[in-house]
Amino acid sequence: MTGKERVLRTLEFKNPDRIPYDAWILPGAFSKYGERLDRLVEQYPVDVIQIAGPSDHGFTPEYYQRGTYTDLWGCPWINVQPGIIGEVKDHILADDERLDKYRAPVEQFLKWWEDAKLKIDNDISSARKRGQFILGGWISLFERMQFLRGTQELFIDVASKEGNVEKLIAIVMDFYRVYLDKWLECDIDGVAFGDDWGSQISTLISPADFREYFKPYYQELCTKIKNAGKKIFFHSDGWIYDLYDDILGFGIDAINTQVWCIGIEKVRAKLAGKVTVWGEMNRQYTMPSGTPEEVRKEARLLKDNFAVGGGGFIGLGTVLADVPFENAEAMFKAWNG
Repeated sequence: MTGKERVLRTLEFKNPDRIPYDAWILPGAFSKYGERLDRLVEQYPVDVIQIAGPSDHGFTPEYYQRGTYTDLWGCPWINVQPGIIGEVKDHILADDERLDKYRAPVEQFLKWWEDAKLKIDNDISSARKRGQFILGGWISLFERMQFLRGTQELFIDVASKEGNVEKLIAIVMDFYRVYLDKWLECDIDGVAFGDDWGSQISTLISPADFREYFKPYYQELCTKIKNAGKKIFFHSDGWIYDLYDDILGFGIDAINTQVWCIGIEKVRAKLAGKVTVWGEMNRQYTMPSGTPEEVRKEARLLKDNFAVGGGGFIGLGTVLADVPFENAEAMFKAWNG
C-alpha cells in the first residue's frame, strides 16, 4: 500500500495496512544532527508530504536564516536563531490610513508562481513517484492578519467592532482566493490550513467573535477545496476545544491539535471516530525533555485513543534542535510498530 493509499484509507476509515505518519522536522534539527537524521528520515519515509510554494514558509531559505528579510506582503521579519522561523516586529498596517490604502500582493504572487511552477511540478512529481499523499500550500488567515496589523491591534479591532477586521480580512482573502486557485490546478491530494487559535488555557478570541469574523471565510475556502475533490488538513495550536464543532463543520478531513494541552480524554470524546487526528506527540515536554520510553508510551496512547473504527489517526511529531536524537528515533520506530 502506498502512502497516499494509506492516508486516504485512514481519512475514510477504511482500514489501512498500518497507521500512516508524518514528521515536521525544522532545519535546525538537520543542522544539529546532520547525516544521522538524514539516514533516519530515509529509513522511515513519511506517508504525508507538504509542498511549499511562493509566500509559504520554507519555500525560500530566508525564513530559517539569521538576520532580517521582507516577505511578499512587505512584512519585515527578524530572526536571531538560525534553523527556526523568526518574528514580525514592525507591522506595516498598524496605521489605519495604511490599512485603507493597502492591496494584497496578488500580481506579485502570480509572477512568482509562474517563475516557480517548474520547481513545484517537479516536487509534486517526485512525491508521486514515492507514493506519498501530497498537501499543497499552507493557508493562514488569522496569522497573516497579525503579521500585517499586529496581534494587539488586531485584538483591539475585534473587540471594538469598528470595521477594521472586515477591511483586513478582505485584503487577506483577496490573496488566498487566488493562491488557492493556483494550488487546486496542481496534482495534489489536499490543502493545509495553519492558524494558532488558542493559548494554553483558552481561545485567543471568543468563539462568538470567531464565528462572526472568520468562520464564513474558512467555510468559503473549504467548500472550494471540497468541490475540487481534495482533502482538508487543519492545524491549530493551543486550547481550541471550544472551536472543535465549528472547525469540523468546515468539512475538514484531518485536524492537528495539541492533544496534551487540552487533555487526551476531552479530545478523544470530541473527535475520535468523527475525524482523523493528525498527531501529535507532546512537543512542549515529551519530545524535547522526555525519555525514549516516554515517547513510545505516548505514541501508544495516541494510537489507542484515536485509531478507531478502521482509521482516524495519522502519527505526527515535531523535531526541533532541542529534541534529543534518541527521541526522534523512538518516535519514528513507534509509528512503524
